Amino acid sequence: MKNISTLFIIGNIFCFGFLSSQVGINTNAAKTTLEIKTKDKDNPLSNEGVIVSRVTSLNITSAKQHGLLVFLDFEDPLTEAIEKGFYWWNNTSNTWIPIFSMNKMTRDKTITYVSCKNVFDEGPLTSVSTNVRTLGFDSTTLIANDASNFAVNAAGELVVQKAGTYHVQGVLSLHSITNGNNAARDAYEGIILVNGAEPVPNLRTAYGFPSGQNVLDSNTAISGFVTLNVNDRIRFSINRYYKDPTFTDSATITPNGMLSNLTLRYMGNF
Repeated sequence: MKNISTLFIIGNIFCFGFLSSQVGINTNAAKTTLEIKTKDKDNPLSNEGVIVSRVTSLNITSAKQHGLLVFLDFEDPLTEAIEKGFYWWNNTSNTWIPIFSMNKMTRDKTITYVSCKNVFDEGPLTSVSTNVRTLGFDSTTLIANDASNFAVNAAGELVVQKAGTYHVQGVLSLHSITNGNNAARDAYEGIILVNGAEPVPNLRTAYGFPSGQNVLDSNTAISGFVTLNVNDRIRFSINRYYKDPTFTDSATITPNGMLSNLTLRYMGNF
């Protein structure tokens, strides 16, 4: 009797399939080939929805139907060459095409911001000091929507764990104080360093403090593109490339508080 009932149910399903081109779940008036409605759209149950096949790898060898949809429940956190999300099979290119999840879209639009410390590592630039200074970042100011891939180390360097091409936008704000009216004219370069060296193409800016000023602030911008690898380290370097030899009053140049900063925008891994 049980087998007869089962056959009867299956037969009804097939008959319904022949008689109707639309199938509805929780509705008798399906508007598409398959329409699924929630019983209460304002208060849906926790088990309402659709789950497609969940996989931990993508089959690329066997023949598949064009448009096959799966959910990949795996990702490589280091390279992100493979990321969690929905993928569909494209028979034309014989590849899986990702349907980007909001998680991936957020990370692909990563914006990272960090402010600099209020002191040079080697102390102020003075009339008797050397001309090269390094300016590290303050770890407490780091903001990133993909925080697991960015950190400030003990040396004040921004460490990047996500390989790819970034748009870099930096601001250098310096403060100059002199103790008289015959202040020297100083000129400096602001340089972004990657792993202690300049990237190619380099990222620089320049500014000059005019003579005769008692107190002066400078604000200059650096922008461009840089390709970074996992564990690359970024920081600012200041190079005073000109110091007026005729000055009689000493000048002291320091960071202008914590106004210097750096913003990275992830563009993609290319």
